[in-house]
Amino acid sequence: MHASASLPHPAKADYDVIILGGAFSGASSALLLKRENPNLNILVVERTSAFNRKVGESTSEVGGCFLTRVLHLNPYLSAHHYQKHGLRMWFCKKAEDRVEDCTELGPKFQSRLPTFQLDRSLLDQHVLDLATEAGVELVRPATVREIQLAEDAAHHQISFTTASGETRQHSATWVIDASGRAALLAKKLGVHRPLGDEHPTSSVWCRYRNVNPLDSYKSRSLHPSLMDRVNGSRSSATNHLMGRGWWVWLIPLSNGDYSVGVVWDRSIFELPEGPNLTARLHAHLLNHPIGRLMFADAEAIEDDTFYYKGLPYHTTQMAGNRWAMVGDAAGFIDPLYSQGLDYCGHTVYAVTQVILKHTQGDDVTEDLEYLKGAYQRSYRLWFESLYKNKYRYMGDAELMRISFIMDLGTYFIGPVRLVYTDPKYEWTRLPYDGPAGTLFAKFMAFYNRRLAAMADKRWAKGTYGAWNTGKDLTLGQSYSPNLSAFMFLRWGLRLWLIAELKTFFSKAKPNPAANESFLPMTQNAKAVA
Repeated sequence: MHASASLPHPAKADYDVIILGGAFSGASSALLLKRENPNLNILVVERTSAFNRKVGESTSEVGGCFLTRVLHLNPYLSAHHYQKHGLRMWFCKKAEDRVEDCTELGPKFQSRLPTFQLDRSLLDQHVLDLATEAGVELVRPATVREIQLAEDAAHHQISFTTASGETRQHSATWVIDASGRAALLAKKLGVHRPLGDEHPTSSVWCRYRNVNPLDSYKSRSLHPSLMDRVNGSRSSATNHLMGRGWWVWLIPLSNGDYSVGVVWDRSIFELPEGPNLTARLHAHLLNHPIGRLMFADAEAIEDDTFYYKGLPYHTTQMAGNRWAMVGDAAGFIDPLYSQGLDYCGHTVYAVTQVILKHTQGDDVTEDLEYLKGAYQRSYRLWFESLYKNKYRYMGDAELMRISFIMDLGTYFIGPVRLVYTDPKYEWTRLPYDGPAGTLFAKFMAFYNRRLAAMADKRWAKGTYGAWNTGKDLTLGQSYSPNLSAFMFLRWGLRLWLIAELKTFFSKAKPNPAANESFLPMTQNAKAVA
């Protein structure tokens, strides 16, 4: 579909905007539009009668900025969700390692910027409630049956079936696809693309009750050293268990449950065997000393296990003639750094600003031309700079430390600093899309490739993961959204050079395959489980 030269207003449609999907991205789009122009006639068509949760229930600093400074949800978030206190990673060499010996990477102190541990079912519903209170019409549950996108100034046509079996058809000036992984428009238009073999990741996740937090009296009594390294709250951080080809997220929710999930590269790792996915995830958790401390007596909530075989996908065109895709309907890369809401924020704000300009009679051809290609460019740069081949070195604490320091440094210098200092412009652009952003992304992609290459050499020599026990890699200084983050880049560059020299000059061990700490853990799973 192509935008016309001037995008004239068509004759009055049933709705100014129809939004397909009422979860976070769809509800946020409706809310922002209605706040800026209360006269807009907006319909949200939501498939479910109640929201479930999503992959990743944690925010990064950019996502936190969107929640607090664009949507202005500070009071609600403080009352109903946990404040997140950073990201920390835990490494071990073998399942039998002591908790005291696990290498820890993460902050010593609390975070400086607002980030949150989210119960997405609650958040999605709250934002949708705000939108309906503002005057947005909602139909749920309803199943979209047909989408007819019009050329030029004609109306788009949307038909859907309600829970009562009624079929409704409505016209709209604008259509926003916020259908999440269903990606209705991208698949209809043939622009939906999986990453496939480039990033063959899968995920299993569920919620747990009766989890023993890292800051509990029990944990600290059993392992007093947990009090020594960190002054901040581990329990309200996002804790990751790390291994070669996989990682596990442990996210506390406000009702006391934990969101727990494993993401793995199918070309490197496979989950332990078991009667079902829940049992396989639980066996994997117990294979890590930190997982065993927290989940030995925990209970997985029944019928709450989800699975995605192929996590990453994207669209090659996110906008056209009075239609656009936002959030996960446009794409998803990887939940490691909790940046899913970053893209939700950028796409939602950019699209709603275009619609608002168009309703005022402005020519939005240039804006749409930018959005047509910007998503694919940004997605590709972000993937190659952060995630491509990262799973090869995830299980090496020294290499992940370098990546962690430099990834966060470039993130705070770029996306975080920009959305805080120039929000009206930066939220309408997509991350790393521009000359400066492209340069930084290429630099990041280069050191990411080098870290992956070093990991392969260490694996072949049997020296992979030498720092996985006995090291304190916690950081004494927090990142800030200013140029002070260059200090972290300088530090990371020095550590990178040292790692290159160590990898080159290290001697091979006689039998690398015998180093059980770096095998895919399936071998040890049955014994521990």
